[in-house]
Amino acid sequence: MKKDRMEQRIDPVAAGLQAPVETPAAILEARLEAAGRRVSTYLRHMAIPERSRHSLTLTALDLLARDPGENAAQAEAKAIILVRSLLAEQRIPVYAVPGPPLKRSHMKPEVMDRRPWVHVFLRLWRPLWNTAAAILNTSFIDIVLYALLLAGLYALTTSSH
Repeated sequence: MKKDRMEQRIDPVAAGLQAPVETPAAILEARLEAAGRRVSTYLRHMAIPERSRHSLTLTALDLLARDPGENAAQAEAKAIILVRSLLAEQRIPVYAVPGPPLKRSHMKPEVMDRRPWVHVFLRLWRPLWNTAAAILNTSFIDIVLYALLLAGLYALTTSSH
């Protein structure tokens, strides 16, 4: 069925339709349209305010209409050259200076506390634990020596009676 549709092409002359006539104005308009698409794509990737971007495109197309070149590729190349020269004359605002692209990635969700009472208890207990650990770490040997000294004194006093 698809082959039948493809084989049955409509002849524009037999159907009474006229083929579009390529006038110089139509050719110029087609070249300006292709150049305008290229310029707007070029300017879209620059950090320029929207109003300036459109005015630059229109100015470049007005200048290009005077001498569009021999084909669409030349018109596009000339349009980019015109835009670059217009950009060299224009002062770019400070807030629109291009920078590196943003790198967006997945953010790991924050761990939520399901039992707040445990968090409160740990918040109160942690300073006490740290203090006890500091005392025992720094004074543990002294405590053991005092305990041995007291045990020795106790042993001496009980053996002398």
